[in-house]
Amino acid sequence: MNVSMPHVLIPLAEGFEDMEAVIVCDILRRADIQVTLAGLGAGPVRGARGIQLVPDALLADVAQESFDVLILPGGRLGSQRLGEDTRLLGLLRERHERGEMIAAICAAPGVLAAQGLLDGRAVTAYPGTLDLHSPHYHYQETAVVVDGPLVTSRGPGTAMDFALTLVELLLGPAQRAQVEAPLQRSHVG
Repeated sequence: MNVSMPHVLIPLAEGFEDMEAVIVCDILRRADIQVTLAGLGAGPVRGARGIQLVPDALLADVAQESFDVLILPGGRLGSQRLGEDTRLLGLLRERHERGEMIAAICAAPGVLAAQGLLDGRAVTAYPGTLDLHSPHYHYQETAVVVDGPLVTSRGPGTAMDFALTLVELLLGPAQRAQVEAPLQRSHVG
């Protein structure tokens, strides 16, 4: 029996939050989830703290592929740039209309809010990113919020919980526990 593993897309824009992109990618790959890091343009992409990642592909080249989740890393400048990319915005709207999973962390839920994609949902984000009193969505101050096909998280300090939640949603609680266990062990010597 050939069981295909989930496939996720993480678009990268200059100024992405380094921890969020790296930790999420790492945890998902530890779970044997296929991760495609897609740059908005050619070449390495520099994060907010100077880490450079070499994307696996250009967003334009993989935009029409099928993905189980589209994950937006945060970072103020990175999120701003993601929110200016018309290809990405089109992908987000299409996924939203089809009820497909979208995940966003830190400042990235602001990209979704600007497109009306948070309407009626429970969400979280980096403090100050979203209007806490918006009549359009229900803001919560928790590390990770799952509301149907939408998963949001607060920021760099919640990146591991965010990634492990995605593992659980895609592969189940047993796979989450298997990936999480070695991350919790302390090694002596």
